[in-house]
Amino acid sequence: MMAAATLCLSELLSEYKEIDAPPNHLNLDSAIVLLRLAGNVSLSGISEILRMQGYSKDSTGLISQRLKKFGTGVPNTLNLGKPTVVFYLSDEIYACGRPILVTIDPVSTAILKIELATNCKADTWKKHFQSIENNDIFSQGLASDRGVGIVQGYQSFHDGLVWCSDHFHEFRGLTKLLRTLESQAYDAITHEDKRFQVFNNARTESNLQKQLREFEKAQADCEKKVADFQQVEDVLALLFPSLYFFDLNTGEHRQKSKVKAELLTLMDLLDQLELNKLQKETKAIRSHINDICVCYQQVEDICKQLSQSMSKEKLEMLGLAWQHDHQSHQHKGKRKKYHQNESAVWLEIVTSLLGKNVEALINRAFEDFSGMVRTSSLIEMVNSQIRPYINECKGQIYQEHLNLIMFYHNHHHYNSGKRKGKAPIEILTKTKLEKNWLELLFETIS
Repeated sequence: MMAAATLCLSELLSEYKEIDAPPNHLNLDSAIVLLRLAGNVSLSGISEILRMQGYSKDSTGLISQRLKKFGTGVPNTLNLGKPTVVFYLSDEIYACGRPILVTIDPVSTAILKIELATNCKADTWKKHFQSIENNDIFSQGLASDRGVGIVQGYQSFHDGLVWCSDHFHEFRGLTKLLRTLESQAYDAITHEDKRFQVFNNARTESNLQKQLREFEKAQADCEKKVADFQQVEDVLALLFPSLYFFDLNTGEHRQKSKVKAELLTLMDLLDQLELNKLQKETKAIRSHINDICVCYQQVEDICKQLSQSMSKEKLEMLGLAWQHDHQSHQHKGKRKKYHQNESAVWLEIVTSLLGKNVEALINRAFEDFSGMVRTSSLIEMVNSQIRPYINECKGQIYQEHLNLIMFYHNHHHYNSGKRKGKAPIEILTKTKLEKNWLELLFETIS
């Protein structure tokens, strides 16, 4: 205790010594690129920072020219130097009234191509996909929204390959409607309570009868709206787990025919409410049902191939382990821990049963399952990372700038999530980068 007290007192009473900051080793070009890409600083912001740091050249014009020059040295289409087959996720975002076409790999989230286009018609998308394939990155299929240009462009590019209707967009109308029904139910509860208070404050017999009728009317409306909300919420609670690739109760892989039948049954339950907006959504889902269910051919093909090396029961356990692991990345808190624990349990069981080459079998299965796609929400995530850069462009966006964004995204390491500590290009190529993205950038453009 005396020694601890002496140490604390010496620290408290000792003279403060200012620590000299390390000298700035970044040259001008490195500082510009680091601030723009890693810091997402605007050109005017970069100019101010450079000026305060004592750089002699700090004009926004010079900064813009340097970034444009760097962007010309990196391509807008990924080239891995070897043939690679992936599933495409594609989408378009708009900047300054012009579309930016983006295609990524869903497993690694690596951007395969980013293109500032004049339009998003079918011919433009066809050329977009063709340029990716010209760099030896071949398509297993495409998941996207129902944009006419992107769908027609892909089908004319590869008519024989599968196009998956994006579940995120297909069912977004139902989830938005659920929030509307919830808001209406709360409003009805509030209105019912107000009518009850008015009824209690009535004094004359005639007013009592009048307010009673108003209260009963509000009560009936409230009960209906609450019941409508509850039924839609219950149906959606059944709907979304039914879209998983593996049944979380049995581990069986989903088949197209069964998913289709379940979806149609759930749409029938929603139609019982006889709400016009709800029926409009269910009608659209029915008309798209085949496109919604086509993605389950992926899991059928993979499971058929894996069944040659393991029994049905082991495959179901493996499916449960993967599905719980996949769901753990979609939740936080207790739900996340629950799925992590379930995945670990099933993985431990199936590991003890597989016997020889167990690690290779599990890695192969997990890799195949992770390549399955039923939603393009991952590209929405990538778009959300691109959007801040576009917002800082103040009305001007160049292809060279997009090239730099693509290079940075593909070569910088994720700081969180299941890809933490890995760069998209490392996941795609299964090769660790020996240098950081800034060094690799200047090596590429030199």
